[in-house]
Amino acid sequence: MCLGTCPIGYKRENKKMVIDETTKDLVIRIFNMYLERKSYQTIANILNNEGIPTQTNKKWKDTTIAKIISNKIYIGDFEKYKNIQEKETVVYMNVVEPIISRAMFEDVQIQKEKNQRAFCRDRVYIFMQKMICPKCGKVMQCKGSGGKKKKYMYYHCNECKIYLREDLIENLVMPFIMDLIEYDMTVKKYFYPVLADKKERNTAKLDKEISSLQSQKNRIKDAYVKGIVDVEEFSGEYRVIDEKLTLLEQKRIESIDINKQTFNPQHLMADRDVEKEKLICSNKFYDMLMAEWKSKTKEEKQEFISKFLESLTIEKDEKGNYNLVNIKLRNTFIEQIYKLMQNGMFDMTISDEKDKDVRTTIMMDKQELQEYINRLNEYYEVSYYEVARLDEQKKGYQKKYLTIDETNDNGEKLFKLVELVTDDKKYPQKKANRIVGAIRVKEKEKVKVS
Repeated sequence: MCLGTCPIGYKRENKKMVIDETTKDLVIRIFNMYLERKSYQTIANILNNEGIPTQTNKKWKDTTIAKIISNKIYIGDFEKYKNIQEKETVVYMNVVEPIISRAMFEDVQIQKEKNQRAFCRDRVYIFMQKMICPKCGKVMQCKGSGGKKKKYMYYHCNECKIYLREDLIENLVMPFIMDLIEYDMTVKKYFYPVLADKKERNTAKLDKEISSLQSQKNRIKDAYVKGIVDVEEFSGEYRVIDEKLTLLEQKRIESIDINKQTFNPQHLMADRDVEKEKLICSNKFYDMLMAEWKSKTKEEKQEFISKFLESLTIEKDEKGNYNLVNIKLRNTFIEQIYKLMQNGMFDMTISDEKDKDVRTTIMMDKQELQEYINRLNEYYEVSYYEVARLDEQKKGYQKKYLTIDETNDNGEKLFKLVELVTDDKKYPQKKANRIVGAIRVKEKEKVKVS
């Protein structure tokens, strides 16, 4: 029986096709690499990089790899079409000595079907490489289903058989995402314009490196979409570049001195707070943040999450409810927060005695408080009240620590709380140094012109 040109792994001797021992291991290696979830193109790239020749001395292609893992000759069978016009084939069993086992061949075919069903390059996963399995602690894999009209995104742990839907994860962590969007918008609008005073002189080299890395990210994304790299290779290289990019952006911020002679951090924060208060009063604040999120593409959402989060752990109970177990922030983000704390510019939410959330600025000293109030006086009539002072001997906050009413008897509205420090700004603060004050405001009376 003439089998035509010998496939790789075989050679012709005495009109018979026998195993070529010099290329047999290469065939086995190709099958093993595919079972390791490497794509056709990735396998071809590996062989090309190693300088392994093809039968025609041309470069390896993804189509060549695809033909090899689908060829039944490697289990000893010969398959051919009955008719050129028809796709029906006939298989002759045990024609030659096999190179791989039938079990291995079947595993490869199963893996190929899974890839064809689940691996769609038009799907972008917002939390890719961020979801951690709540049971085994490993990074969960991305899975997809559905067609052009409706796509479903999942995160899956093969070992623990856990599936989590991306849309339900997004809904669960949306309040946290809104906080991140507010932070990001605040930094860009109120801090970067001032920090960019010395941009042209001090950060030109960093800007060039950042631009180069951004271009690399775009090229990798394009290669992923076009099928040149597989999902594992894409996510690995993308993450490395993203980490380098984050580090450079952090260096860029640190390379620009905060010069208090040219601007005042507390004045900036007061301007930010006044704008936020106006949006809250007009019921537009949440809508603005949500609009910012919805305006992002899936790729932009993925980059945004990657910028702030190191990992996310969510568990699903017996009723199918999703519960947030842990959020781990990226170190670069934590460093930025601490830098803002050092300048008395970071807000967080605390609860009063009735569990009502109140916006609070932490690690502000008395001088910074006065600078903040001075700026706020340009917009409102401002009052400050000390409402709590920690007394270690009496174990807890003492003095006037009452429920923080929204509006007091003088018609003053609670604007925010501040937690003052009296010595070194280290976080967390020593309890003995904590003083909590309330800043209240009311609209200035308009001066009548006679």
